[in-house]
Amino acid sequence: MKSENLKVIILSSVLLVVFGISFMLFLFKGQGRRYSFIFPSAESGKEVIETRYLRPVENKSDVRVYIDEILLGSQIERTKKLFSRGTKVLSCFQSDKTLYLDLSSDLIYEGGDVIAIQDGIELLKKNIRMNFANISEIQVFVDGNYAFENLPKK
Repeated sequence: MKSENLKVIILSSVLLVVFGISFMLFLFKGQGRRYSFIFPSAESGKEVIETRYLRPVENKSDVRVYIDEILLGSQIERTKKLFSRGTKVLSCFQSDKTLYLDLSSDLIYEGGDVIAIQDGIELLKKNIRMNFANISEIQVFVDGNYAFENLPKK
């Protein structure tokens, strides 16, 4: 009987120590902040919502980290990208409630896995507004030139 009790006590102690270490690592490292991402479905055209946890990056604002992540595309299969592969953020800064975003000209290349450019810009704005309540207006530029803002809405 005593050896069985001793085994239970040792096993319980080991499990408690492992749990404690895991919990401490979670507290120190954390998962990051939770963000939602909307991507268009490749099949139905409907919106697919994805959730990711992003950690802060030194010398980058949270919105910049978010935009860098959304430009990579969805982690879910059968979704389209907002912009073509290689699109990068050239600059991103916020003044009051306006975000000024300058993207590389790589976004002008369209392909089978990318939605129309104007739709991509509108969906990017929707994603940003959904995740950052302190941003109400978004000005998008491509290589320093005003991007597609004066086109008629569909």
